[in-house]
Amino acid sequence: MIKKYLSKNLFYVSVIITGLVSSFLGIFYTIFKDNIYESKADSFLEGTGVLSSYITESTGRPSETNYFVIILILSLLFFFVITFILSKILKKKYLTIFNLISLLNIILFIGLIIAIIIVNFSFIFTYIVLIITILFYLFILYNSFDLFKISKDKKLISIGLFILLILIILIILKLFV
Repeated sequence: MIKKYLSKNLFYVSVIITGLVSSFLGIFYTIFKDNIYESKADSFLEGTGVLSSYITESTGRPSETNYFVIILILSLLFFFVITFILSKILKKKYLTIFNLISLLNIILFIGLIIAIIIVNFSFIFTYIVLIITILFYLFILYNSFDLFKISKDKKLISIGLFILLILIILIILKLFV
């Protein structure tokens, strides 16, 4: 299926998929952050009534729109940067790698939908779904490199850089958002 998709030059479909996944990443992060703040504010100020709502509103918490826009921009940058890096390492055309990454983004899309549904019920299950989704994504990405007849070293370097970029984005989010 991947080889068939890559043989067709469906750049516009890849852009739509990447945009949808980035939008859902923004939606998920917004809901996730909102639930974290609400649960902390509720547990800290439980039973304080009007004071609780005043302090929650005056904490300077970024708006949901800001979260959405920040994650949307970061995820789009991530997908375009990782595509550029992989195209240079693997010595393949940018559009071919972009089509591969965007096709695999369907895995992220499904995982995000499940995570969005369960984020209100359990943070632990949300983390589990996200970890399983990312591991499955990386596994399929690693195996899809076989289509390009790439050495094992380049595969491992590519996956390592992918993980490194994810970690950098998570650190940026933790520090600044």
